Amino acid sequence: MDRRRFWLILGLIVMVAFGARLTNLALTQWDRPPTGDALFYSETATLMAEGHGYIDPFRYLEGYPDRTERRELEHFGQQITVELPPGLEQPTMSHPPAWTVVLAGARFLGVDTPNQQRLLGVLLGALGVGLIGLAGRELFGSSEGLIAAAIGAIYGFLILNDASLMSESLVVVFVPIATIVAVRWWRRPTLPLAVLLGVLAGVGGLLRAELIIYTPLVLLGALVVRRFPCRRTLGHGALAALVMAVVLAPWIARNLTAFAEPMILSQTGTTLAQTNCDATYYGDKLGYWELYCGGIEPATSVDAIPDESQRDVLRRHQAFDYISSHRTRFLTVAVPVRVLRMFNLFGPIQTAKYDVVVEGRDLNASLVSLGEYYVVAVLAVVGLVLAVRRRLTLYVVLLWPALVVMVAVLGFGNNRYRVTCEPALFWLAALALVWLFGRIRDARRSSDSATTQNTAISVS
Repeated sequence: MDRRRFWLILGLIVMVAFGARLTNLALTQWDRPPTGDALFYSETATLMAEGHGYIDPFRYLEGYPDRTERRELEHFGQQITVELPPGLEQPTMSHPPAWTVVLAGARFLGVDTPNQQRLLGVLLGALGVGLIGLAGRELFGSSEGLIAAAIGAIYGFLILNDASLMSESLVVVFVPIATIVAVRWWRRPTLPLAVLLGVLAGVGGLLRAELIIYTPLVLLGALVVRRFPCRRTLGHGALAALVMAVVLAPWIARNLTAFAEPMILSQTGTTLAQTNCDATYYGDKLGYWELYCGGIEPATSVDAIPDESQRDVLRRHQAFDYISSHRTRFLTVAVPVRVLRMFNLFGPIQTAKYDVVVEGRDLNASLVSLGEYYVVAVLAVVGLVLAVRRRLTLYVVLLWPALVVMVAVLGFGNNRYRVTCEPALFWLAALALVWLFGRIRDARRSSDSATTQNTAISVS
């Protein structure tokens, strides 16, 4: 396929992707007030643009304790001994800052309401579809790239993500870019590509914690299989590590100085506490998370209000204590179910219903998306077999599902967190579809040829 035709078709696919996302936004999310993580991103962007820095929006808007913490305290039957009105400014690292920075920067272009921020997510999601097509072409060929982009354009879970006002829209942009750089380095390593890998590692760490690991795993894989001379691989790894450190340095320095307890990239204690408790080991939320498993100690004075790092340490210790006392259950039940739930092999309808409650999704749209996911997943397995047989470049692709498995093991399984590996599913599914179309075409040609020969014989 010539480049002009490829770009024309890819452009049409991106337009379809934008239209599908815009339609979903108008029908399901328009004018709905953001909640949960979406509200966090929207409000932190507003506060950052107004000069408050990266602070906890809920403490600022609701005071101490905020609405979520009050529910936790009341659930545990604890007394609230100190209350402060709105306006409390405390630094936060509940989520890495990249998506908030993008939203804050967009405010200076007039993107300041939740609807406008959702529109930005829709635009980024459509851009991500185009990049998925480019990465697919880089990996397997033009046809595979276009089919992968077409899958992404109408894939329900991506469409739902892009209207959610959360960072997944930016993840779909990041993953194909990182894949293109990684596969080019894997095939022909150069110093500029090593620098780009380092930049991507740093940016990934500022977007979602697991993305920081992609570059080190690419380099480690090359070292283990001795794809290139060890000296070259180690040199490129050192260069990438240096660049990554430079990108992350301002964020790490801020975290080490802004909190009472030393923090590096983002808080983990809350997630660990909410995923390691009786509700997620034995109850209906097995392999999922439970808000009330967090729990905090109420402040005893104005000066003793815990900041985010202190709460993180408390909840981390709580989680580790629970894991230690339920080690067998953790290894044999909780972790396997988390992974199965992440890939909709355990409680898929239940997980879709949780999405409705937690993320405000439409149940029917989630169920349709679930059906799409199963079709894509089956095709991806076929594509994986084909890629192995043809000895295609797979390592940099399979790292994405591996990262999602890691997220499930350390956290929990849900549909939104799987977004990191869904482009990889599209690329493999596209490989299977191209093979299937080829088989159908060959069968038709054989049939036509046989028909022609029989006609010739009859005439003669």
